[in-house]
Amino acid sequence: MPRHFLFLCHPDHGHVIPNLAMVAELTRRGNRVTYITAESMAGIVTDAGATAVAYDSRYRDADFLKVAEDPGYLMDLLLDESAAMLRKASEDGAIEKPDVIVYDTSILFAGRILARKLDVPAVQVIPVFASNEHFSYLQAMYNPDQPASEKPAEPPAWVMSTMHRIGALCAGHGVAAAPPELWFEVPPLSLVTVPREFQYAGETFDERFAFVGPCVGDRAFLGSWSPPESGLPVVLVSLGAVFNEHADFFRTCVEAFRGKPWHAVMTVADGLDPASLGELPSNVEVHRFVPHVAVLEHASLCVTHAGMGTAMEALRAGTPMVCVPTSALDRPTAKRIADLGLGVALDPATVTGEDLIAAITSVLEDPGFTARAADMAKAVDAAGGAGRAADEIERR
Repeated sequence: MPRHFLFLCHPDHGHVIPNLAMVAELTRRGNRVTYITAESMAGIVTDAGATAVAYDSRYRDADFLKVAEDPGYLMDLLLDESAAMLRKASEDGAIEKPDVIVYDTSILFAGRILARKLDVPAVQVIPVFASNEHFSYLQAMYNPDQPASEKPAEPPAWVMSTMHRIGALCAGHGVAAAPPELWFEVPPLSLVTVPREFQYAGETFDERFAFVGPCVGDRAFLGSWSPPESGLPVVLVSLGAVFNEHADFFRTCVEAFRGKPWHAVMTVADGLDPASLGELPSNVEVHRFVPHVAVLEHASLCVTHAGMGTAMEALRAGTPMVCVPTSALDRPTAKRIADLGLGVALDPATVTGEDLIAAITSVLEDPGFTARAADMAKAVDAAGGAGRAADEIERR
């Protein structure tokens, strides 16, 4: 029997793209999907088979340098997005009552409040590391030296401010849930788009967490790409779609690859005009966007900020990495990649062209990195991807 699923996600490529394949699989099976997101994402959501409902998002106007270092600012931003989504969902005729709500973990406040308000089951999608009493992703980002089990004697001011805002948001929608209950609950089902083998303390997560791995579908909306005629080994270079306003780093890459026996494919998204990098050597190409999955089918290495989306795409292809984490959000992923021997991590504050070339050379010349990445690719494949995610959602 066809069902109606309501997806909720803020307009971040790293969060929307991982669940588009779920949408496509659910609609392929005859289900109906409504998707609340910003207007900027409406096109790709519609192409995946959903009916897009646009809310008034301010996410892309945020100061992402503050996001990278200030957890209070991040929580305020995500609460603003949740509040705006809930306002849209509450408008007469905006949505029909769904059978299940599927919400991204970053806007869990909207997902959990709306599920309670409509009295329907919900599924959380976690496109980053999952958290429990043994590992805290938030702590790993902002307090990496503090064990997850160690709690501060007194919570920081931003935690109390967040609690007050959650309480006000619940009250405004007639939901009688205590703020800690809403924020810290472990829902009956969370879909984690990494394999359990890559998750910190993966063996400690119970059946409420389904580690489905990356869900990769059609990426035609990112354009097309063909391998170079030179036959040189391909290296993908990307800092993702958000924290990518690092012109100096991209210029360093251009010069580092000049005259080297590799072909670099660089993506700069909207943070940089490719023309500003000047005349490029013949073995370097620069795009705003290309489908990374297409490049990674041919790539020997990926130079990345260690965003989870790019990391999972690389590991799905068995491609080792050189990580240059540009924000606190990426440091836990870079560390995990290095700890598991899937690549190496460099300090973005001090990295030079010589450092980059040395790291690329060391990874490419050590077959152990490629072998371990190939083993992780097997774990990714076994996790099930979009097909398993759709199965879990339908069961919910």
